[in-house]
Amino acid sequence: MNIVYFGSDVFLSCFEFLAERHHILALYTYHNEEDYFTEYAITRRAKELGIPVHYESISPEEITEYFCQKGCELFFIAEYNRILPMPKGLPGFRGINTHSSLLPQGGGYYPIEAAMSLGLTRTGVTMHKVAPQVDSGQILAQREIDITPEMDSVDVYLQNAANARQMLEEILKDLDGAWERAVPQREQMHRWRRPEPALLTLTHGQTRAEAEQVFRRANCMTQVRLGERWYYVSALLTGPTPLAEDLRALAEDRWLYRVTDGHLRLVVHPIPERSDE
Repeated sequence: MNIVYFGSDVFLSCFEFLAERHHILALYTYHNEEDYFTEYAITRRAKELGIPVHYESISPEEITEYFCQKGCELFFIAEYNRILPMPKGLPGFRGINTHSSLLPQGGGYYPIEAAMSLGLTRTGVTMHKVAPQVDSGQILAQREIDITPEMDSVDVYLQNAANARQMLEEILKDLDGAWERAVPQREQMHRWRRPEPALLTLTHGQTRAEAEQVFRRANCMTQVRLGERWYYVSALLTGPTPLAEDLRALAEDRWLYRVTDGHLRLVVHPIPERSDE
């Protein structure tokens, strides 16, 4: 089967399966500094396989060309941050979207971070038909997972990715049958918003445990102000020894940060749009 793939490293296992068993015509991806999983691994693999990589958005004309002239049989979307323009008058179009929640609960771009911020103990992954309204298409398959206290958001992504590959294998064993058996989302979609800034931000008034919970939920969306600049936090460890000062720079990307019962050891990188506030 000829497939165009849209996504990042989150569901790399699905990309690897499709590359092994089918023909990927092109990869469309993106870069986001907030994401723990970026596009590094998937673009490297695509280049190894000779698959063209695109960072630009796809146009309706290009969609039509893929299906009418290049023999594309399926668009597969897995953690992609742009809305595809839905083609009109293209009966051969089929698209599958992979979403990290149990739809119709948790539509939107931050389903895992939002679920953890809401204190949920269960979530999952959904594969559904691409529809004009984002995340609203008929459901092809779903898998649930428990969010346990020792898990962080990366654990949830990894479990969803493993389940998604199994779901994809099952769907593609009989795509026509799966397409016929798909069920509508019978309830109104419940969209989860981006977590509030307070749930993403480290402060000196927090305890070590509170800072660890922020990072557990948000990972690389975690933010901190160091002097006159804002930074994303890519790693966080804690220690009980207090600091005499609020901050101590160990390197451009490594800082000690005072909290009420000790300190944080941070690895960071700047947020361009929030510098020098």
